[in-house]
Amino acid sequence: MDCNILIDKLPVEVQVGGVRYPVNYGYRAFMLIEMALYDETAGEDQKLLNILNLFYKRNIPRDIPGAVDRLMWFYRCGREGKEGRGGGGGKVRCYDFDWDASYIFSAFLTQYRMDLQETANDVLHWWKFRAMFEALDENLKMSRIIYYRTVDTSGMSKNQRKCILEMKKRYALPVHRAAESHLGLMKRNQDMREYLRRRYREAYGGKQKGG
Repeated sequence: MDCNILIDKLPVEVQVGGVRYPVNYGYRAFMLIEMALYDETAGEDQKLLNILNLFYKRNIPRDIPGAVDRLMWFYRCGREGKEGRGGGGGKVRCYDFDWDASYIFSAFLTQYRMDLQETANDVLHWWKFRAMFEALDENLKMSRIIYYRTVDTSGMSKNQRKCILEMKKRYALPVHRAAESHLGLMKRNQDMREYLRRRYREAYGGKQKGG
């Protein structure tokens, strides 16, 4: 069942394998998680370790697929399988916390009078930040940039299409999967590795192959 930000207490921990784990629930933690996903200097296994270390405050659960599943649930703000605005869901990103930092900072300052430089990580829960981000006024520059990156130009006039394509080019991000899609791929890869390890143990009884 989906969580309701209006009536449900916002979570500060998750449960994996029947054990409760405290997590870094603040908005900056999840900005860093998204940035870590796109770190081109790290391999996929290192990225996975980095984001789990950023999310779990103390120990990472031994059930890695389960740990990633709860991270994804938290990232989606308790909305099972639902996408939010801004490129977190879907397949292609339409924002980037690094590239768009100044636009996002200015948008929050303009609309909410909230200075994100002065807002501590544990003061602003990720779910609150995401709700505010998704509700940014369409006339703010950050919202316009998201529009340019995502709008379908089919059906537009030649002049409209030319203008939009110019804006798409101006504000284009590096081609990457959206964060949620990337996390899902990591989880599927980890599930496959766990499956192969289990089949190997079943086949060889814990002994080395050929022994």
